[in-house]
Amino acid sequence: MATKLDPHHLVALMKYALKGKQDSSPHRLDPSLHTFKGGIVNNHETSVRTFPILDALAHISVSLEESQVVAIGLQLHSWREEIRLTVAENKGVMNGLVNHLTKVWRNLQALSSKYEKHRDGKWDKSQLRSPDMPSDVGHLLKIEIFRDIYQYSLKKQMKRIDKWSEDLGRFVKELLRRREFLQLQGFELSLYNAVVALSMAVEVVSKLRDNPNVQLTRSEWEFVYFQSMQANQDVKIVLADRNGFGCEVLAQEFFSGHPGEDPFPLRRALEKLTSLPHHITSLFGFANSPHLQPALRYRLCISAVPKKAHTVELPASLEDWKSFLEAACGKRYDFQKTHAVELVEMFGSGKWVCPVHCECGLIQYLQARQGNQWDNIPPFSYIGVSKLSCSACRIWMEASNKQSRRKFYTRGSHGKWYWPWGVPGGGGVVNVMAQKVLDEYLAYLMDQKLLRSYSESTDASSDGAQHHLSDDQQNNNRAAAVARMQAHGAPGFGYFDTRYPDA
Repeated sequence: MATKLDPHHLVALMKYALKGKQDSSPHRLDPSLHTFKGGIVNNHETSVRTFPILDALAHISVSLEESQVVAIGLQLHSWREEIRLTVAENKGVMNGLVNHLTKVWRNLQALSSKYEKHRDGKWDKSQLRSPDMPSDVGHLLKIEIFRDIYQYSLKKQMKRIDKWSEDLGRFVKELLRRREFLQLQGFELSLYNAVVALSMAVEVVSKLRDNPNVQLTRSEWEFVYFQSMQANQDVKIVLADRNGFGCEVLAQEFFSGHPGEDPFPLRRALEKLTSLPHHITSLFGFANSPHLQPALRYRLCISAVPKKAHTVELPASLEDWKSFLEAACGKRYDFQKTHAVELVEMFGSGKWVCPVHCECGLIQYLQARQGNQWDNIPPFSYIGVSKLSCSACRIWMEASNKQSRRKFYTRGSHGKWYWPWGVPGGGGVVNVMAQKVLDEYLAYLMDQKLLRSYSESTDASSDGAQHHLSDDQQNNNRAAAVARMQAHGAPGFGYFDTRYPDA
């Protein structure tokens, strides 16, 4: 049956069925279940530590406020000492991205050289964990890398700030109301410190948005760097509290319980506001890793995947959708008429231009022969992404991995369905995907008790040296925060009362 059903229509159907909600099983990659080929070194644990680096490169490639997702693939030509990054976007690779990544890579090469010089050969090669590095090594270069990335991603970062910072500030203000400043300790003190550091960084970088002609001074960028990195370190403590559930426990404690409201998504707010320094820290770790250093010694080339989309016609009438639903379910059900009416209202009768999502387009590009020296160089099995894959992409990759000799993975799926969505290619993968999407639709219907049963009728995290600020740098950051608090009167609360007067 699945071979007769267009997977585009099935993806649209799942978008209608879930209505923007997550499906029953968001998936995260479990590296222990897979073999990863084509990495920088032939070692599983080191390859897994490459995942956050590719995700970081994809993340820092996002410059637009919304509707931009980036995927990055890696190939290593050891004999020619060349490395290739292949970049894809949902709507075509942005002008300037290749130059941006090239500049960041060049500075990471310089930083790696400084780290190597400081080690001076004093490192046990049998250790998988990278050696710790004093925070002052490459200090000015790290600030330059931070500044370049921040400026490139400024629009996206300001969008995150606009969406999350006010509500996060109000949340901490409520924390101070309930606990009082002097009672804060442990997890809650780290949360307070993180939000103060974030707020102080935002005060400075907001000048760039308020006046596009403004340029921050070197000392201002250094201040933003220190406060952002401080916030990232404090947030790491917060997110790990109580086996990773501390944010949810605190948010639930403060939840008013009003109908139609949910607890404040504290974890998501912190992750979003520190995502840029978090990924920059991963890149610093890349530069410090002796195991991965060969990649930064090689010549870099970057290829862009051409934009690809399909024009799709969905069922246009009530009868067309009813027939499609009957074919999908294998028989006629009473609910199908109501669903068909709603499907016509949702999608209309026009044609849809369906872009191929970047991770799928990238995989298809890497699987095909391009007529160049890279055709015979196996790509790394892991694809870096700036955002978790949607459910349709997850299922397409699962189908592709079943049909292809080369396997590809991303860090996981957020469990949502999007439309329009374009199938990357044809052949047996399309049929396998159609059956998988159909299975998910039928499982949804059973969960909704619209069908009885089938017989009756879906972060690797980086591990290595910790790139923390030095004790002196942290003390200076704390002193700056204390001075700012004292300028507003009572410790802690006065500052938040001024920043968020309406809370």
